[in-house]
Amino acid sequence: MKPNALAIFFLIPVAVCLAQTTAPSDPTLDPTGVPWIVRQLPQPAPEPWQKITGKQRWSLYQKTTFSGTAILGAGVGAAFSQALDSPHEWGQGGEGYGKRVASSYGATIINGTIQYGTSILFRDDNRYFRSGAKSFGGRFGFVVISPFVAHNDHGGKRFSMSSFLGGAGQSTIPLAWSPRSWQGGSEIAINAAIWYGQTAGFNLFREFYPSIAAHFRK
Repeated sequence: MKPNALAIFFLIPVAVCLAQTTAPSDPTLDPTGVPWIVRQLPQPAPEPWQKITGKQRWSLYQKTTFSGTAILGAGVGAAFSQALDSPHEWGQGGEGYGKRVASSYGATIINGTIQYGTSILFRDDNRYFRSGAKSFGGRFGFVVISPFVAHNDHGGKRFSMSSFLGGAGQSTIPLAWSPRSWQGGSEIAINAAIWYGQTAGFNLFREFYPSIAAHFRK
């Protein structure tokens, strides 16, 4: 597993441990009393669902691709890579770290740009809306399939072709600038697993954010 994926596994246990097993009756996202760092993480889309507008689609693209969270994620992933000297061809020091940050963030831009463009073409709404399930298992199961689910123009759920293509682009295109040790079909599979883990991990946080916020407010 590449280092970038490790950051997600720090997020998932925190969300699971703090979240309640049932959805709160008042899903307010009032940040009062919630630590700043928690508020910076991705949050669920406002409920109830309404058809996405062009402005909202563009805002989603900006938040997932050019926000401080996206840049910070690239920096954290690069730090893990640096610590493990992966790939070893890029070496250590500031130059090696810079290459790793650029590579990680470049993959994020590729994913976001492909997903944004194809979501217009396929009319996919890739915002994350909470499941509405009552049990932890139901909510967690919804999160598991969420990287491949989008809303259509009528609010129904379907396979997200744009999300799939964005993940495929993130998994394959970065190999063009990766060194020899990061080449091959196995690396594509690893990159795909990282994309899935990142997407599902952030959606897990989105699903349980109101419960986490309520925990801190108490």
